[in-house]
Order: sequence, then C-alpha cells, then structure tokens
Amino acid sequence: MELQLLFIIILLSLGVFNSLILMGKDISVLSNDTFLDASVFFYNTFLLLYFLWIEAGYLLDMPNMLRVFNPLMYLCAPFFYFYVRNSLFNTRGWKKSDWIHFLPVLIGYFDLTPYFLESSALKLSYAELVVADPNQISYVASGWIPIRWHYVLRILLQTGYFIYLLFWIINMKPRIFKGAFRKASFNWLLMVMVFMGWVVFFQFSFLITEFLSVFQFTTSIGFNSLIRKLSLAGLFLLNLYINFKPKQLFNPLPKNQPTENVPQVTQIPAMSDQDISLEALESPIKKNILHLLDEDKVYLEVGLDLSGFSKRLGIPKNQVSHVINNEFGKRFNEFLNQFRIRHAIQLIDQGYLDNFTMEALAEQSGFNSRITFFNAFKKEMGTSPSEYWKGFQKNII
Repeated sequence: MELQLLFIIILLSLGVFNSLILMGKDISVLSNDTFLDASVFFYNTFLLLYFLWIEAGYLLDMPNMLRVFNPLMYLCAPFFYFYVRNSLFNTRGWKKSDWIHFLPVLIGYFDLTPYFLESSALKLSYAELVVADPNQISYVASGWIPIRWHYVLRILLQTGYFIYLLFWIINMKPRIFKGAFRKASFNWLLMVMVFMGWVVFFQFSFLITEFLSVFQFTTSIGFNSLIRKLSLAGLFLLNLYINFKPKQLFNPLPKNQPTENVPQVTQIPAMSDQDISLEALESPIKKNILHLLDEDKVYLEVGLDLSGFSKRLGIPKNQVSHVINNEFGKRFNEFLNQFRIRHAIQLIDQGYLDNFTMEALAEQSGFNSRITFFNAFKKEMGTSPSEYWKGFQKNII
C-alpha cells in the first residue's frame, strides 16, 4: 500500500471514530450537534470505504458489499441542514416534514434492488473491474438508474442544500461577513459554513471536470487528483472543528457594557419577577409549569399551543389552563409571550440586533411572525421592539 494512501486511510479512520464518539456523547444530552456529527460521520465513512475497498483493493475480499452503503451518502447534506436549521431557530429534534429529506436514500436502495439480487459471481466480477480501474466505479453495478446519475444527483443536492442554507443565514444575519474574524466578534457559524463550503465547492468542481470529460474537454489526471485532495483537506478541517466548536454558534457574544451608564430601561415597564418566583409557589402544577418554562425553555418553540404544552406536562389542558388563568392572571398565549419577550429583551441587551434582523429576533424568541412579536412586545413593554432597541443604543453610546 502506498504511503499516501495509508495516510489518507488513517486520517479517515480517525475521523470516523472521532465523529462516532462525539455523536454518542451529543445524543446522550439531546444536543443538536448530533446532526453535525452525523453529517461528518457519513462523509468520513463513505470516503473511508472508497479508499479501503477500491483504492486499497479490500473489496475483493467482500464483493457482496459493493453499493451497500452508497445510498447513505445522500444523508450527509440533510443532517447538516438539520443542524444549521435547529441551531439557527433554537429548536431540537425533527419536524414532521423532515421525512422528505430521506426520500433519496429510499429511492437509492429501491433502485439498486436488481443489483442486490445478482449472483455473487457477477458481483465479484464487478469488484475486480473497479479495483483494477477505480474510474469504473461510476459506471458498473447499477440498478434501474445508471449509478453515474446518482453520483451527479447527490452532488447537486449537496450543493443545493448548502446554497439554500447560505442564503438563509445571510438573510437572518446580513452582516455576518463584517468583522467576522475579529477577535471580539469571532463567528463560529461562519467557520463551519466555510469548511463545509470548501468540501461542497471542490466536490462540485470535480463533478464539472467529469462533465467536461464527457464532451471530450479533457482535463489532466493530476488536476482531477488535486481537486479530490483539496476536498479531503476541507473534510479534515471540518473533523478538527467539531472537536472545538462552542455549543452556541448563532448567538452573538454579549457586549462588555460598562458598569456606569447601564441602559436606562427601568423607565420602560418591565416584567415582574413576583409572578415567576419558584420560592413562592404552592401549587404543584404551577411548579411544573414554571420548571418546564425556566429549564426546558419550551416557549421558544414556534407554534406551541396549550394542547402541546399540556402534553409536555402530562397534565390535562383544562387543568393547565385553569392554573395559568388563576395563578398568573393571564391567558395561555399571553403567559407564554411574557417569557418570549423576556428572552427577546435578553438578546437585545446582548447586542443581538447588531448582527441579526428583527424577523430573526422574533423567530429566535418563539414568535411565528414579526407582527405577532411587535404586538406582544408593545403590549408587555409599552413600547415597540425597535423603539426599545433605539433607547438601548442611546444609553450605551
């Protein structure tokens, strides 16, 4: 085995092991980082299998495994999408519509059914062919759809996911590139997008070179090899990154506000802590309600209603509604918005609107629209979010 090939296999093996360990740790604490770890894990695993089985020739010892893991490569981009989406909107887990992201995997396995039913002798002949000439991996052992089209579709989907996320983030954080690498505002969101963008760009570039070769616009073998190595370099950097990433990527660092000239927000009606003091509670249901809000922060879930809230508590919703109405003197939505507004004010005081839009602040605080956020904020605080922000800025200049 060549030294260079051995080096790549060792690095990818370490990457697979590392991302698997991190994925296990993050699952134990229900962290959204699990999705990023899973995305990197699938990238590492797929490339490791390629270099072990095709470049190093170990596929000859297990020819029946050819194409078994190929459809799983479609999972790399969706898991990265879940990670960015959940981190950006401060949510966890899956959405009901997320099943659609797994359709390419199911289609891939269904398409390969005829190949999986082939004889072991035929699969061995395919394995011998691709080990002898790795370029044949894009042409042999297909199902109903030529395997080359799956390769093209996977790269296009991966690129599409990344471009969509990039525009999404820029829309939510229009000044992301301004001073992003300064020490005081170092942006880890930008870094993870750079590393993944590196991988996506060079994989797409390799696809373009392959496309040009079909029309006999030849490119040198050395140039194609360089593109693949550059893509691998981006993946290795991403592997290093997931060891050092902070838990919160999207919230800006709090400003170092001077002890003097603290923003004079006391003139604006503030929420009373009396209603949310755990020490003064007597009702067990009341304690459970506040624990769910203070500890789990479920009020940040967009679209949370009384029925869903009651299910989280394990208490009938008529009892929950009764306690909220009588103990807190508010209807459910008003009560929930009280916590959302408090969260929004904390973000504003940390300088959130320096980098994000008002729409992003509303979404980050659990509101489903800017208008709902505006009305709730003005009702609770006696002033609009923009007016509060202007007053905050005047007091810190």
